[in-house]
Amino acid sequence: MDLPNIETYLRPDNIQTIPNWGEGWAWLAGGTWLFSEPQPHLKVLVDTQYLRWSEIEIQADYLSIGATCALIKLLEYPWLAEWTATAGFKSAVAALAASLKVINIATVGGNICLALSVGTLAPVMVALNASYEILNLKGESRLVTAKDFQLGFKKTILQPGEILRRILIPLSNLKWTINYQRFSIAATDPALAIVVIASNHQQVRCVISASVAAPRLLECEHVKTAPTQLINSLENEDFIEDSRASATYRREMTAVLIKRCFNN
Repeated sequence: MDLPNIETYLRPDNIQTIPNWGEGWAWLAGGTWLFSEPQPHLKVLVDTQYLRWSEIEIQADYLSIGATCALIKLLEYPWLAEWTATAGFKSAVAALAASLKVINIATVGGNICLALSVGTLAPVMVALNASYEILNLKGESRLVTAKDFQLGFKKTILQPGEILRRILIPLSNLKWTINYQRFSIAATDPALAIVVIASNHQQVRCVISASVAAPRLLECEHVKTAPTQLINSLENEDFIEDSRASATYRREMTAVLIKRCFNN
């Protein structure tokens, strides 16, 4: 879709060359969502692709995924067999029900920063205890945990002019077992509930999403009692209620998905 209201298009190769951030400015990543519907409030697009943050790097203690990494690279990268948790990346991309063209262009950072309640990558990053490096226009950085990044529907902790630089996942967490469950009325519909469970046979990290406004982390210390404990804890969560499904229905389907995670 054309965006005829855009007055300026910037493509910096260094974030510090960007002038002061103004009203009506937006970062452009892959653009698969940005160009899918009218954006009448936008005047300036700042293209992130020329910042070249698409790398996947193995560091001493972390897996680093650049914000402009295309989703297709998560599927094609030669992950070590012992990194069983990377199956969660593949499940998250598959859950988009997107065309190959979209997967080749859409970015990891764009998927996370759009902060939809039905976002597919965010719950995986929360389950794996990832951290996000955030930059401002001065090139200064700060780290936040993935679980604290998204505040609600299309709402994050990012301040005007800030941008997600990369995702950092502890290498030890890549050896965890991960189970990604999703429920929707039809395969191509947005999810009504998503549950991602990561476990190292002792600790259990459960993330519920799509049924709530932002990914919520629920933790257990004992695998055997985890299903009951997690399902009981759902009574304390604030589930979405809209024309697609009631809060009660979403809670019940989230409980079903939790059971599936432990039965598979």
